[in-house]
Amino acid sequence: MNPTFPRLATTPVDFAASPIHALLVGPWHLHGFDVAINDVAEKKSWNVIDTMRQATEFLDDSSTPPELILLAQPSPGEYVQEEVDRLQSLAPLARIVIVAGTWCEGEIRTGRPPSGVLRMYWYDFAPWWAAALRRRSEGLCPPWSMPLDSAHAGRCVTEPVAGKVGIHGTIAVSAGDYSVFAAIAAALPSYGLSARWVRPGDALDPAPEFRGGIWDGGQLDAREYRELRDFCQKMEYHRGLVVALLDFPRVEHAQRARLAGAQAVFGKPYVVAEVAGAFGRPGLICEPGSEVEKQFLSKSAL
Repeated sequence: MNPTFPRLATTPVDFAASPIHALLVGPWHLHGFDVAINDVAEKKSWNVIDTMRQATEFLDDSSTPPELILLAQPSPGEYVQEEVDRLQSLAPLARIVIVAGTWCEGEIRTGRPPSGVLRMYWYDFAPWWAAALRRRSEGLCPPWSMPLDSAHAGRCVTEPVAGKVGIHGTIAVSAGDYSVFAAIAAALPSYGLSARWVRPGDALDPAPEFRGGIWDGGQLDAREYRELRDFCQKMEYHRGLVVALLDFPRVEHAQRARLAGAQAVFGKPYVVAEVAGAFGRPGLICEPGSEVEKQFLSKSAL
């Protein structure tokens, strides 16, 4: 066993600029997991290990413990508590994050998933990571360094950002149920955004100039697909980002939402700060015909 143990820092460290060391464990090549980390630039420097046994051997020989250990979990029971505890003992300062696949839905209610970890679904990872980087860039504690003090620990990683990153404007919210719109409309002002209700099938008034749109749906059946496509087509005039909110989306649902014109997909229950943060990402709202727009339109995102 490598006896090396991290020494106490004697000089200030710029954590916002320092690299994030992570270890990927499991079948990250499977569709869904590969989509989750598709746009994560940092992954280029991360080590990828196929099995837990190989991961323990790697950590046993490593002199640089990772900051994060990301476990791809395609099905319930993939990882047992003893394996997770073994990883934690070899990298005591690392936070273990289980990124669960579609077949793991309901595991918390009916199974016994490992404790002492952060847990999210594959479609949660991309917005979670973007929000975590924003927080880290502001010199704040990243979510993986926060206490595991609640069922949603590590997910609510951003505070209202109005005035911080320049998010402002009106969001068109397409929802068949007014109460859904009201809940979103009540939450957005904390992030510098206002909302206007657009019922499915309604015309989209060219004024005000919408910064983007939020479409609320279920699991994207044929009717909902047509409604989302229609909403995205109406939003083309405003050249704004369209976010689709779906019930426990699978990979094929995210693909169909992209085909309909949505640029981002969130599963319910979602974190409002992450949804609002999508409208503040650099390059998403850009001038027509610009290089930024061309890169954005050709980029595959959730």
